[in-house]
Amino acid sequence: MKRQIRLWRQRVARELTGESVSGISPNNQISLYFDGDEAYEAMLRTIATAKYSIHLEIYMFLSDTTGSRFAHALADKARQGVPVRVIYDAIGSSAASEALWSAMREAGVELIEYRPVWFWKKGAGILGRNHRKNLIIDSRIAFTGGMNIGDAWSVKASGNKAWRDTQIKIKGPAAHDINALFIDSWNHCSETQITPPRPQDLTSTPNKAHTNNKQETNGSRCMVIGSRGLGNRKHIRKLYSVHLDQAKRSVSMTVPYFVPPRRLRHAMYRACQRGVSISLLVPRDSDIRVVDWLREGLYPRLLNRGISVREYLGPTLHAKTMVLDDHTAIIGSSNFDIFSVHMNRETAVVVFDETIAEAINHQWKLDLKQSATVQSNWQGLRPWWRLAISKIGCFLIRRL
Repeated sequence: MKRQIRLWRQRVARELTGESVSGISPNNQISLYFDGDEAYEAMLRTIATAKYSIHLEIYMFLSDTTGSRFAHALADKARQGVPVRVIYDAIGSSAASEALWSAMREAGVELIEYRPVWFWKKGAGILGRNHRKNLIIDSRIAFTGGMNIGDAWSVKASGNKAWRDTQIKIKGPAAHDINALFIDSWNHCSETQITPPRPQDLTSTPNKAHTNNKQETNGSRCMVIGSRGLGNRKHIRKLYSVHLDQAKRSVSMTVPYFVPPRRLRHAMYRACQRGVSISLLVPRDSDIRVVDWLREGLYPRLLNRGISVREYLGPTLHAKTMVLDDHTAIIGSSNFDIFSVHMNRETAVVVFDETIAEAINHQWKLDLKQSATVQSNWQGLRPWWRLAISKIGCFLIRRL
């Protein structure tokens, strides 16, 4: 197995040389969070330890209880003299109140609104959103994944309606790579340019710990991939295509918005032809219903190719993970759709570690207990108008 993983890493490193931030980095301490409250507490504790910088690049920052906690934490560190910089997406964070931004700005937090929708503002536009969810502390610790900042991810605030998501914490060289993505975004949007800090020694002593909702290891090898929106469209697509082409045995995917462009669909089909078992977990009803209808238009082809499709019946599923051959995992902000693949700024972290892959697969199996298998007779369970939309959507998707 170790030789297989080593060969896998070598092929991936060779294929993704131009797409990764700085190749594969060793000695990263990884923590996984499948519970929003635990992830938020870890993020807030880490913010409190910041000494040199706090960088937050976020799609959705809301002015609810959770958003207010983060705003206060960031403002407190800014008052202490720590440089705090925040990039928030204009559409994703449109529901946030002006009072939230004003309070942080008055405390000394530097704010950038990414691609405002009003045409008279600098950098305005509708497409090409900043869909990242990156928090970086001192360029040494980074959080990324599918969790935005809002009550929807908190069980304490939303109860049993809290969204199911996955977040990763990285302490090590890969955090420096995620910080480089933030600096690239900041320098793209701001007249005040910042430079990356000098790389530090981010290695740590191997250790393992386990809790119900968190899995930690040290010494993981990671690769950070960041797409930069409309300017470089192939990074996320190539990330998934390369890994699907490398798979030998199994691929388990959790995807909230599954409307993949043609090249990714064909990469999945090629894997099936090689005998790879592909299992896809999607929400029965996501927060964007039209995406559900479009996804259902692909069911006949997916099922005919032998791809197992299960629909999650619990609260809103928002996790974006992929595990390949039980030894490599991909976690990040990118969805399996045309917007993430071709238009948005996204972050994806590839972790070459069997323990992390096992932890994600364990959560995936727990999610399967709240799911139903899509059978060949699934169309009989949908209303006629939904089937009509799905067929029209399938016709359009097949041409993307």
